[in-house]
Amino acid sequence: MRRLVFIINPAAGNGRALKKWEALQKELTGDYQFYLTNYTRHAVELVQALDPDIHTLLIAIGGDGTVHEVIEGALNRPCFAIAALSAGSGNDFGRTYTSVTSKDEIEGLLRLSEQVPMKLGSLQTTTSQYVFVNNAGFGFDAEVVYQTNRSLWKRRLNHFGLGKLAYYGVVVKELLTFEAATIELTVDGQTHVLPKAWFLVVCNQPYFGGGMKISPNSNPADDMLEVTVVSDISRWKLLLLFGTVFIGWHTKLQAVKQFSGQSCQFTVSRPMIGHTDGEYCGRLEAGQVASAHLLSQTWAMPVK
Repeated sequence: MRRLVFIINPAAGNGRALKKWEALQKELTGDYQFYLTNYTRHAVELVQALDPDIHTLLIAIGGDGTVHEVIEGALNRPCFAIAALSAGSGNDFGRTYTSVTSKDEIEGLLRLSEQVPMKLGSLQTTTSQYVFVNNAGFGFDAEVVYQTNRSLWKRRLNHFGLGKLAYYGVVVKELLTFEAATIELTVDGQTHVLPKAWFLVVCNQPYFGGGMKISPNSNPADDMLEVTVVSDISRWKLLLLFGTVFIGWHTKLQAVKQFSGQSCQFTVSRPMIGHTDGEYCGRLEAGQVASAHLLSQTWAMPVK
């Protein structure tokens, strides 16, 4: 039977992750280890400190950022299988990959030995390299997340469980002030010029932004990346577009362009904020080249 290890981000979901862990811990029987993260990338360090030769079921309790760090720490450790107990704000990982909600489901995974190797995406700029499990992108959506996380109002509203109000406020602000850019995108050798682009997102699975099905055809098992670009659309039509993304209808709109390939590279005509799995990853300057592809390195997903 696998060793059972929990990695918990107590700050995720405005404290929701810690509450879920405390409730689960009261029900657990048998041997397990648990670790609380204290700072950014702490989960990576905690996982890498575990003996890599012991078969282990790792349960990440938090949001997509927590899962991202746990997976990054477990790269090329085939004895480590990773599942999530979703407790963050986005929780897109659990919509596609293995997730659990109860002690019984965790015990079921412990009894099973089947697992499948999954690939990570790599985003590279001229200055940095990042990995992503779900998606990576630049533009409007990344700007909204970045500005929201810096907002003093979010911290204040979080005390009352109203942090989402800060997010919606930033969405309205960015709708009024965001400047679109021309994106030159090359996918598997074919180049496309996309003027007045609001954002570009490279996906390894369908969901981003807390359940928005931005890339319905994405399949993490097909060794392909899907690229979605939204361009040449008015500000208020963009807001309406986001309303259709949850059910995947946005792909029928002329403003939405989708491409599929094993690799891509792109430039932007003005600086754009970026993200990997919803976490800030710096700014792409005008004319700077960024590229994305799937890594040969894998992580192991347990199969229910």
